Amino acid sequence: MFMSKSPLRASVAALALALGIMPGAAHAQPRAGLSLPSATLSASLDALSRAANVEILADPALLRGRQAPAVRAAADAEAALAQLLHGTGLTYQKRGGTFLIVQGPSPAPSATGPRRKSEPAMASHAPEEPALASVPDDEVVVTGSRIARPELESAMPVSVVNIAQAERFGRTTAYDALMREPSVGVGIGPTSSFGQSWDAGISTVSLRNLGTNRSLTLIDGMRRVSGSAQSSAVDLSMIPGGMIERIEVVTGGAAAIYGADAVTGAVNVITKRDYKGLEISAQNGVSTYGDMRRLTVSLVGGGTFDDGRGSFIIGGTYTKSPELADADRSFARNFSIYLANPKNTGPNDGIPDQLLIRNYAGIYISPVPTFYYGGNSYLYQNGSLVKGTYDTQYLTGEFGGGTGGTTYPNNSTRGYMIAQQLDTFSAISRFSYDLTDAIRYTGRIDYGESKSVNRAETYRDDSRTVWMNGAGGAVAYLDNPYLPAAVRQFMVANGLTKLGIDRAYSNVPKKQEIHERQSINLYSGLDGGIAGRFKWNAFYQYGRSRDNVEASNYPYLSHWKAARDAIADPATGQPVCRDAAARAAGCIPFDIFGTETVTPAQLAYITGGRMEKRVNTQRIYGAGLTGKLFALPYGDLSFSLGGEHRRESLVTRDSAAALGNELIGPGQLDSHPALDASFSVSEVYGELVAPLLRDLPFAHRLEIEGAYRYSNYNTFGGTDTWKGGATWSPIAGLTFRGVRSRSVRAPNFGELYNPQTVSVTGSILDPCGLGRYSNSATRAANCAALGIKTPLPGVYSDALTVTAGGNPDLKPETSNSLTLGAVLQPRFLPGFSITADYWNIDIKNVITQYSYLNTLNLCVDLPSIDNPLCRQVTRGPDGKVTQVRTNQLNASRMRARGIDFGADYRRRMGPGELGITFKGTYLLERLVQTTPGIAAGDVAYDGGYTDPRFKGFLTVSYDVGKFSAAVDTRFISAALYYPDAVSVEYVDQNRIPSRTYNDISVIYRINDGLSFGVGVNNVFNVEPPIFPGLESGGSGRYDAIGRYFFASLKAKIR
Repeated sequence: MFMSKSPLRASVAALALALGIMPGAAHAQPRAGLSLPSATLSASLDALSRAANVEILADPALLRGRQAPAVRAAADAEAALAQLLHGTGLTYQKRGGTFLIVQGPSPAPSATGPRRKSEPAMASHAPEEPALASVPDDEVVVTGSRIARPELESAMPVSVVNIAQAERFGRTTAYDALMREPSVGVGIGPTSSFGQSWDAGISTVSLRNLGTNRSLTLIDGMRRVSGSAQSSAVDLSMIPGGMIERIEVVTGGAAAIYGADAVTGAVNVITKRDYKGLEISAQNGVSTYGDMRRLTVSLVGGGTFDDGRGSFIIGGTYTKSPELADADRSFARNFSIYLANPKNTGPNDGIPDQLLIRNYAGIYISPVPTFYYGGNSYLYQNGSLVKGTYDTQYLTGEFGGGTGGTTYPNNSTRGYMIAQQLDTFSAISRFSYDLTDAIRYTGRIDYGESKSVNRAETYRDDSRTVWMNGAGGAVAYLDNPYLPAAVRQFMVANGLTKLGIDRAYSNVPKKQEIHERQSINLYSGLDGGIAGRFKWNAFYQYGRSRDNVEASNYPYLSHWKAARDAIADPATGQPVCRDAAARAAGCIPFDIFGTETVTPAQLAYITGGRMEKRVNTQRIYGAGLTGKLFALPYGDLSFSLGGEHRRESLVTRDSAAALGNELIGPGQLDSHPALDASFSVSEVYGELVAPLLRDLPFAHRLEIEGAYRYSNYNTFGGTDTWKGGATWSPIAGLTFRGVRSRSVRAPNFGELYNPQTVSVTGSILDPCGLGRYSNSATRAANCAALGIKTPLPGVYSDALTVTAGGNPDLKPETSNSLTLGAVLQPRFLPGFSITADYWNIDIKNVITQYSYLNTLNLCVDLPSIDNPLCRQVTRGPDGKVTQVRTNQLNASRMRARGIDFGADYRRRMGPGELGITFKGTYLLERLVQTTPGIAAGDVAYDGGYTDPRFKGFLTVSYDVGKFSAAVDTRFISAALYYPDAVSVEYVDQNRIPSRTYNDISVIYRINDGLSFGVGVNNVFNVEPPIFPGLESGGSGRYDAIGRYFFASLKAKIR
């Protein structure tokens, strides 16, 4: 394994084994059989719930008028349920420790004696081929609160991700499964973390695409330690796919239920609990291009001991996924850009202000030496000096560009990546033991490790003086022994003694970061029941996430500068470094004109590395109580209350080389000062659900609910969050629901304390430049007020420095959310349900970090230049931008609203069963108000490629005999590249066409314990749209891998 030297893994394995063995040594007295007198079914189920200390949920309408037989000496709750439901036309499904009574063929009653140890405990008791009236197998008991209720009875919309359906289409990780949810944005993942020096290699999601920081991820209803050094996001790659039972996505503000960060909702990954037997599964796949060979292997085993008093489960998953470069896909090798249209005459002339240029490149970034002299570019390649040309040139000058001619593909030359290499191993070990009939102990260990390789773009020298921390680019001198004869001849002919060299060093290995992460979570808790009406729990949890970062091939500032300036040794004639002090210290020169790979000795001298350590820790302890307070006329008043204390910390340490200002990132120094940060919060919460009416005209069911949480931070003081909601069913099968909530999000460590970093950009799209200057009268007036009376060049290449970092003075965000919806389950169409929910999220005091382009645009689009954004911009005497500061700030308000749709239908058709599932979301608005109250400061994202108007997923399956076939269709609506374009003339091509992806899957069940599946994703090999930044898939928004074939095998031993 890739981190086999870790002693912690051995310790974890030993502890997990001990946890599974120790309870077996404790011989407790066997429980007496369960016996109940004959009564109404409703009363009998209530009595069983109290006697067996289990939760049983049922729609009262299903129980009305039914009589239950006596139960005699049932071995456990399941055996008692089988006796009670025999002959009633009802069955049950078990989800964790909860039983859901549903309509369907009754289970056969079990023997009155204890269950034989060889008999497996089944997680679901519906038959393999359910009758028409049965509830679908994937209808589950979800919470959406701390009071359990069926999914469609919750006031807060809850979407359940069927992990089995995801796996059948090759999506074996929690992250991949969640990408099938229309309400889930890409966050950070294997295809969206290029250039992520902090969080490369983790997988996180962004609900409503409003940011990973505003989406809370839970595992079995519990918080987990963050896997990020910049946010509180949980790393989904540390959850073993083989242990996932389902995933619940709760949309809307959920902070009153789960605490801070649940501003846009929560993702709750539910893992397997009760399991008997052994299961092994494997999946392998390859793209139509012969690459991206991904492997996933999972193993899960579990059982019971001590006559059923104890149970255990342990399972793990190993995944291996390779990297994929832009150079590996023809559509991703080149670069797209919008440039000023030279034919544009001004506003409202019917002529586009900017043109979309595809296959754009600049000669100065070629992988061979180039220079600019006398108004022309030159390249030294294949031993000759070649005059640079373009088939069509759009920008002139040394840092100009165009298409064709002597250019090289931009993205391939720079070494951009589509997907990074990621290997993971994760496991969960859990055991439970009934200390008494009323008290259960649960211990759990979650362990994960991953290795990701993140490669940065190819390093290049640039003759602009801001480059390389002010050292500029390489310079060719006549006394450089490496100087090619053709270049020497050119310099002599033109009377030059030196010449600035621009080039990309494709012959120098790219800078890379290897992240080796290790995560462990330890849980110990007690839970039990009181008088059959209350449940309590108390727990302690410790989590730690460690990220050891080994970075290599960073240009080492002082060495690189010395090595690229070579002279001939007077004694030997061999190249040596010009700087005598550097020479004495062991300087090894290298050829700035060469294209052959540098030698190991040269590489060791001109580049450096760093070892960086980052450790997140989390400690939580708490207790809670749920149950039924008292009976109301139409049902019990249910409640939940509790308290928690949480402490989190982040420690980072960088290497001496980086802190010594020697390692160069993208043109500038790259260092991370030491950080020791922590916070603690104490919280109390409460929740109520009250049934007001039931089984009355126009009031089949009416419930209200409310929740409140008070949080006291040692850093920010006290915060209040709450929610209130209601569900109303005027008739059976039709439910209206609504929730209003207030949430709070405290700034995380990254937003508060990220070090100030400096990067250098190339081409600058200045809003005061040609093609943008006259977008509006306000912009033109503000540009003039800045001293820019006439437009600057449309795009200029005077390098711009961008500073970014945290802000320790940030304050918490607050948000209000509203959800209103309806659920239809018509009785005349068994197996069908449809949902529609309107949602509205309004976040104030938003913690944000504007891009440098947004900062530049907003500076001149607000009513005057007397605004905070203009104060973040520095311009030179010629009006050109020289620096932009983009630190985190509380500066804006964010609004988003839309409509979610869902439909599910299952019925017998012919010899098999047809299943149809649809999920979609329509975005009405996604707006950021930089200066609330001033419309000019509004930035609209709705309808753009990051936030398309509509996303939909349709799955159609048909099961017959041993075969199961399914088709999955994913649709992304057409979008605008600039959704906030001020006029239709802004660009010539603004519409990004829609994308439809089709996947197919076939599974053959060889026998009850063995199945084999094959499938193809992106059957028609649909490519991503070719727009700026989208050639590589737009950070995972579009498929850039292409048609993908996979096969899977699953074996179960019961």
